[in-house]
Amino acid sequence: MNITQLVILTNLAEGELSIKELAEYTGIPKKSIIKAMKSLENKGYVEKRAIIGRDIIFSITEEGLEELYKYYLFIKKLIEDMEFTLCSRFDC
Repeated sequence: MNITQLVILTNLAEGELSIKELAEYTGIPKKSIIKAMKSLENKGYVEKRAIIGRDIIFSITEEGLEELYKYYLFIKKLIEDMEFTLCSRFDC
C-alpha cells in the first residue's frame, strides 16, 4: 500500500466521498486518485456507492477499515521511533 492509498482510506473512514472531493481535500491529482481507487477497489477496500454526473462516490469497506488499522499501528510505532531518534539528536 502506498501513501496515496493510505490518504484515501483515511479520508473515506470519515465518510463517503467523490473522486472530486478527495482531490480537493488531499491535493492529490485526480488521475492519481483514480489509479489508487482502482487498486483499492480490486482489493476490496473501497466500493462504489453512487455515480453523480461524471463523478463517482466511494466508501470504505470493513476490509478497508481493518487494513487501515494495521497500517495505523505500524505508522504510530514508526512515528514514536522517529520522535525518539530526532529528539535525541535535536534536543526536543
